[in-house]
Amino acid sequence: MTTSLLEKILDDPDALSVRFQPIFRLRAGVSQVDSVEGLIRGPRATNFERADILFDYVRRKHAEAAVDRSCIVAICKAVLELPPELRINVNVHASTLGHNPGFADFFRRQARNLSLSLDRFTLEIVEHAPTYNIPSLTCSIRALRDLGVRIALDDVGLGNSNYRMILDCHPDYFKLDAYFAKGVTHDADRRAVVRSVMCLAEEMKGSVVAEGVQSSEDLATLGQMGVELFQADLLCPAMQVHDLAAKGFVGLKMGSTPATRVAENVQAFERARQKLLEPAAKQPLCQ
Repeated sequence: MTTSLLEKILDDPDALSVRFQPIFRLRAGVSQVDSVEGLIRGPRATNFERADILFDYVRRKHAEAAVDRSCIVAICKAVLELPPELRINVNVHASTLGHNPGFADFFRRQARNLSLSLDRFTLEIVEHAPTYNIPSLTCSIRALRDLGVRIALDDVGLGNSNYRMILDCHPDYFKLDAYFAKGVTHDADRRAVVRSVMCLAEEMKGSVVAEGVQSSEDLATLGQMGVELFQADLLCPAMQVHDLAAKGFVGLKMGSTPATRVAENVQAFERARQKLLEPAAKQPLCQ
């Protein structure tokens, strides 16, 4: 990728495209779309259409702040096609918040220009490198919260999304990385990690979102442990708005009957969950 292509990302409003992936609330066999996460894809027909390659390049070029703003612009425009009551998650690098004190005001202006209510948004903080300007980070988070924006911490338990970041961000949502969900049914150590994150979330009045669950069995295990929010290709991959609408995920009121793929997995989730139920009452996570 050349500098001219990076400039295209920053200057061309059509260089970035948006996909949305639903976050489901699963409870006792009933599914509800809780929110959707806006996910960015890079310039079409290039290697950088893949988000992991795109953002690895962006971080190597130290262009996180500028590209994050372009992503916010693209996602906010795409949000106009979604039902007005649907909550939206957007990703922002911690370094953007830690080194750009004007970010909250930028976000406010962008939403206002499109008549979007900021209390619909949850900002997912992505941390791939240590953020050294912690006071600026916490100041930005405070300003965003004052605007009604909720905060999520992405990839909890991996890399720099550690205990310090949890304390500095005090997230409303703890997004548990797929690494801890994979095989959790048959791995006591993974279950112990999940319980520890759930305990932290409970004590801090937050919620856990399990990402990347790959089987109905693990879905059921996490559900039995008390996790209710799930985001996974197993339930629904990221899609463009019109594809989500065609499959019945959006364009419906919150809590409507889910599309077939989700319904099938929710039914499998409930069958597996029932097998895991123990006669004894569930003990509280935190004593």
